[in-house]
Amino acid sequence: MRHIAVLVMSVVVALSTATAIALVGAQGPPTNADDTFEIPAGELCEFGIHFDVSGKAGVIELPGGGMIITSPALHATLTNLANEENQVTLNITGAFHNTTLENGNVQTVYTGRNLFFDPRFEPFVLLIGKFTGVADASNMLVQPLEGNGQKIDVCGLLD
Repeated sequence: MRHIAVLVMSVVVALSTATAIALVGAQGPPTNADDTFEIPAGELCEFGIHFDVSGKAGVIELPGGGMIITSPALHATLTNLANEENQVTLNITGAFHNTTLENGNVQTVYTGRNLFFDPRFEPFVLLIGKFTGVADASNMLVQPLEGNGQKIDVCGLLD
């Protein structure tokens, strides 16, 4: 089974990976982050999910190797592939800020509305608010997310 670790989504990295990678180093305005793809059953939810992502995404590199990933006007329409009827459109205009710690782990602060997944600590959720997580070199959380706001179960929305 393909292992999805830290499907951190302001959807920029995990849902539009190619766009985010292409933007690294490009300090200009956000660019289109439109993408369509599917995640198989058992990886995020018990059923497969079709993603239709549209909006803009940008990466701002910070001194010292950190970065801010933005997603203005980004939306994701998710469809349950088991029945193709249950569907939800989510506003995921949040941002996240990555900072590499001295031990090599990466601290990420998620602000606004972001999609997130980590198989050890977090189900597939919509984060609303401000949360902080620390991931190791394999992009796995080393502790649960901490913060203030809501965590909405996305699989539950699509079930």
